[in-house]
Amino acid sequence: MKVLVIDNTRDPDSWGCADLRSFVTKSPDRTAFVRRSPEGDLPDSIRGFDRVILSGSRTSWLEEGPWISRLDELLREAIREGRPILGVCYGHQSLNRALGGQRVLRRAERGEFGWTEIEIVERAPLFEGLPDRFWSFSSHYEEVAELPKGMRLLARSAGCPIQACRLEDLPVYGIQFHPEKNLDSAERSIAKWKHDDRRGRISREKDGRKLYDPSVGERIFGNFLSGSG
Repeated sequence: MKVLVIDNTRDPDSWGCADLRSFVTKSPDRTAFVRRSPEGDLPDSIRGFDRVILSGSRTSWLEEGPWISRLDELLREAIREGRPILGVCYGHQSLNRALGGQRVLRRAERGEFGWTEIEIVERAPLFEGLPDRFWSFSSHYEEVAELPKGMRLLARSAGCPIQACRLEDLPVYGIQFHPEKNLDSAERSIAKWKHDDRRGRISREKDGRKLYDPSVGERIFGNFLSGSG
């Protein structure tokens, strides 16, 4: 299986999406192909790839540029070609923007930073094996405000009404939260936030060891990559 990982990150220490790649390469029959979209390093076509995963990013939905337009085009092609897609955070926003334009996105009043309780409101194969409520890591000011035509709401949280969605009955998913983050990575992010404008906004900052459950990421990415997603 050839998995295209679209790396949207803007922080040099995140380039290459090691956290996402680790889930792809857990099985020897899967190969991760990482392409750096902010550098214009996107494939000419989606053909040849079996699945697509889109990473998060500090990029705002308000930003425009050639690589963002090209990413939208590639996502629409992937949907036409019937490729399974999983967008994470900015990837989730990109997927909905590609289908509904910028009007479906917004900057949240407060944003979500830290540990967030996710509530499943509609069951889908991506969440197979997970309880109706679980905790995961969040890091976003911006979010999907309304779903474009064909998208169905799958999950929400107290601070974000659209935490997950699915395109009709296709294996095309967006998730706002970060199940790929492990405890160490999450705690490093929280430590940085204590010194910037997110200070005072961090949710359950001292409860990571109690709330972090590695099976959440394993289930979500395992379901998506195994085909049950």
